[in-house]
Amino acid sequence: MTVTDDVKPSTDTASAAAASVSESNTSTSIVSAKEGSCTPQVAGTGESGPSQPNKSQHIGERLVGMSSENAPDLALFRNQVVNTLREWYVLASDSIASLLEGRSLQNPAKDLWLLGKHYELGEQVDEQAWEGAGYSAEVLGDFSRLIWCTYRSQYPPIAPSAFTTDAGWGCMLRAGQTLLAQALQLHHFGRDWSFSWDGALDEDVRRRELYTDIVKQFFDDYSSSSTFSIHRMASLGKQFEGKDIGEWFGPYGTAAIIRELARQAAHELSVYTTTDGVVYLADICEHDFKPTLILVASMLGIDRVNPVYYPFIQASLTLPQSAGVAGGRPSSALYFAGFQGDELLYLDPHFTRPAVARRPEDRYSQSDLASYSCNVPRRIALNRLDPCMVFGYYCGTLESLIDLRSRIELLADDGMRTIMSFDNGHAPTATLSAPGTPRSQGGGGSLLKKLPPSCSDSEESAGPRSGSGEVVLEGECSEEEWVTEL
Repeated sequence: MTVTDDVKPSTDTASAAAASVSESNTSTSIVSAKEGSCTPQVAGTGESGPSQPNKSQHIGERLVGMSSENAPDLALFRNQVVNTLREWYVLASDSIASLLEGRSLQNPAKDLWLLGKHYELGEQVDEQAWEGAGYSAEVLGDFSRLIWCTYRSQYPPIAPSAFTTDAGWGCMLRAGQTLLAQALQLHHFGRDWSFSWDGALDEDVRRRELYTDIVKQFFDDYSSSSTFSIHRMASLGKQFEGKDIGEWFGPYGTAAIIRELARQAAHELSVYTTTDGVVYLADICEHDFKPTLILVASMLGIDRVNPVYYPFIQASLTLPQSAGVAGGRPSSALYFAGFQGDELLYLDPHFTRPAVARRPEDRYSQSDLASYSCNVPRRIALNRLDPCMVFGYYCGTLESLIDLRSRIELLADDGMRTIMSFDNGHAPTATLSAPGTPRSQGGGGSLLKKLPPSCSDSEESAGPRSGSGEVVLEGECSEEEWVTEL
């Protein structure tokens, strides 16, 4: 985010700022949305409106009376004010952008890709398409099955802070959760799936339970089932990245945290990360192959994405292994799931909803989880993207991994500027993220390792790339399986 941490509200402005803070930490959110809708709304005064001046005056008086003994309270108050300003900035920016994104003087492209699946749209009216009404029921149904992770509020505080919302600072973590959620759906369901929430068929019941289990992994608490909660992600950021709760994360750090959480939980899905663009196959296949999410963190320009990478971004979303891209526009993270012409389709995490309450015996209705889906595709032009991104690829089988390598190398052979390559050996570092960590979880090095000077995450380079030396892989992962003649 662009707002600096040294914002010090004056006595005259404390009341107004505190009113916004109070509003963001109660049931009235700064940004709200109807369930399943992607249209931002500015929260109204609500029933709590008349009481705000008194609350503001009380907090303002507290601020004036603070001394050095109350430094932690002052720091917390300052963080709340900063994050409130950040959230209002994002809201204003998105409100303006939403009037422009998806609108074009020319007819939109007739072809649409969504996580490796191709749709021919035919004739449609541009104004309707911008609002989602111009898309077919098949496209809208497919898009609405994407799991959508957004800001949440009214959850237990993220220890050791007092934050009960991630509004204003957690957007990249939420974009990372959204990417991971699609990988988990690919893992359990494959690409084409559906179920009736109220259906009594065994397959409907099985898929409903699996879907609920996936969503529960992103619930906002420290429960053992909340493997990838905002609480665990933010706490791990403090432990390994030195990020205080309330600080914004970049794509590089988010990818590393997802990998570490999967490792700590001994998750059924292995997460492999690389920050130098090289996927070291021996690290993935050192032992028996395990379904793997490959996260490739890359910076594709300076201020904006270099146009030479546009074709690869689009081609990446046509691959059957694609789990999407976590990126965004400058200072505003988004999750990209597909594209139409020169515009990407995305899910936006900048909507604040109350955390989902735990249900007895984990029985959740469709309405309980409705806020985890969106039925209105939105689009953003490629030339508006921030250059720092994380590309996700899910490989459920060894054959899928071999196929991914073949497809990426074919793109490079055709002259496309790609962001990743494959190496038969191990990563050129022996540093692991924790004692006893399998190399297959290590990816491109340790979580403690300094990351490239991009995306607000680090200061040093990710290190040299490996040479062309080959190794003999044991068991199923023999050297012959990595021959490039695929």
